[in-house]
Amino acid sequence: MLILSFLIAALTGLAAALPIDSASASDRRSALSHGGPRTLFTRNGAGSVVTNPTGLSFYDPTFSDGTAGYSTPNTYNCYSGPAANFPPISTWMDFNDMFNRNQQYSLVVVGDSGPEQGAIYNAIVSVSQQAKVDARVILAVIIQESTGNVRVGCTNNGVENCGLMQSFNPPDPTYDPNNMQSSITQMVVDGTQGTPAGSGLVQLFNNAGLQTGGNLWNVLRGYNSGSIDFNNLSDPKGATASYVSDVANRLLGWNGYGNGGTVCGFA
Repeated sequence: MLILSFLIAALTGLAAALPIDSASASDRRSALSHGGPRTLFTRNGAGSVVTNPTGLSFYDPTFSDGTAGYSTPNTYNCYSGPAANFPPISTWMDFNDMFNRNQQYSLVVVGDSGPEQGAIYNAIVSVSQQAKVDARVILAVIIQESTGNVRVGCTNNGVENCGLMQSFNPPDPTYDPNNMQSSITQMVVDGTQGTPAGSGLVQLFNNAGLQTGGNLWNVLRGYNSGSIDFNNLSDPKGATASYVSDVANRLLGWNGYGNGGTVCGFA
């Protein structure tokens, strides 16, 4: 296991084939309002921290609790229907092993350097603790949205979405290699704690704009689509049908390879 080698940012390259394209970054949520060392922008007030008790039930602060994940990393199970059909937090892979797996199959593949991978890890840990959003959820959304590519571009389908989490119209959207840690942390703040223009995961957990009930799976559909069919979280609402199922599988150890949600017959 690599465990915490990325913290010292001295990683060896690992060869891997490209994973399948989740295609979520270009789908985005048009309906949902969401230099030197950079000043981190956050939405002010309680919206920067999850306070909804249901939302907090999807948060584990330890970083080490969890399962070993899928023994075959390209395993994919089809999840659909309402939130109750999706896997409970007790079945998720532990964060450090999940990071190591995505480091091998995504971060190295897209060309992130060792220090950049370490900065992503540091940003996830820091923002998770501040926002009370599980680090595994942040990591899964990063991989889903950008494959962890710190140089990912913006997309615009009526709203500009940028950065590692393709956040809602962020004020400072570009990666700055001269301010590596702060610019990467800003991307994670934008997607998790929101931007001045609109919601991040925290606001969705806290029922801002969409009445998610604080349930993670509803939050993810809202994050991707900007609207939610609570009876069928695979209803894409103009976005990615497999999005919530994809993130669920990433939390269980899916490495992004194989056929993924294409075998599930999602609408």
